[in-house]
Amino acid sequence: MIRHFFTPQFLAFLLVGSTAAFINWSSRIFFSVWLTYPAAVFVAYLLALACAFVLNKYYVFPKSDRPLNKQMRDFFLTNIAFLPVVWSAAIMLAEFMPRVIVTQYNEEIAHAIAIAIPMFATFLIYKFIAFRVQSS
Repeated sequence: MIRHFFTPQFLAFLLVGSTAAFINWSSRIFFSVWLTYPAAVFVAYLLALACAFVLNKYYVFPKSDRPLNKQMRDFFLTNIAFLPVVWSAAIMLAEFMPRVIVTQYNEEIAHAIAIAIPMFATFLIYKFIAFRVQSS
């Protein structure tokens, strides 16, 4: 299984994922002007999710021959399943960090860490389920 992480496809996934993560992270800061931190994390996650689907479909898994609706369904179900993990990690880390040592930018750091948590699992789920190549 680990061999799948040493491929050009995984490098493309990291680049696409970094782009989506930046959209997630930066839009959360923008949304925090109007929303609470937990609400902003949630809305930013959804925005980044839409961007991540398009980028993954066209740049990481372009050879997938599954119907678009099935790709979308499996991609969004995967990411909705990880939403509670990312959301709760962002909130718990932001609350925990000032107690340990980080007193500045704790929400930004916590959110960045939380975004990265599902990286390896989502790559494998996308590769073998959401964007798999059916015909070979």
